[in-house]
Amino acid sequence: MREALFILTVIFVLFALTAVRYRKQIAGTIGLARALNDAKNTAAQGKTIAPNESTSVQLVNCAKCGIWVPQNKAIHVGHALYFCSAECKKQGAAV
Repeated sequence: MREALFILTVIFVLFALTAVRYRKQIAGTIGLARALNDAKNTAAQGKTIAPNESTSVQLVNCAKCGIWVPQNKAIHVGHALYFCSAECKKQGAAV
């Protein structure tokens, strides 16, 4: 009986050490499994975005510095002028 208890204790200690050593990988695997389960449930319920519903935002080029910004965050001036910030708008108006 003592031998069996000793063997179980050794197995438990080895399992605990392994779990502590690989806890990040175990947590990542559990998180991945939950994400896949949520995706499966969402697909089973039929909650998908219709192809005609556009969730994208058009990018526009800043007239002063040339960086690309989302159109809904850009500052619109005139017919086709977009600026990325108030500073670029101020410098662009001075030119």
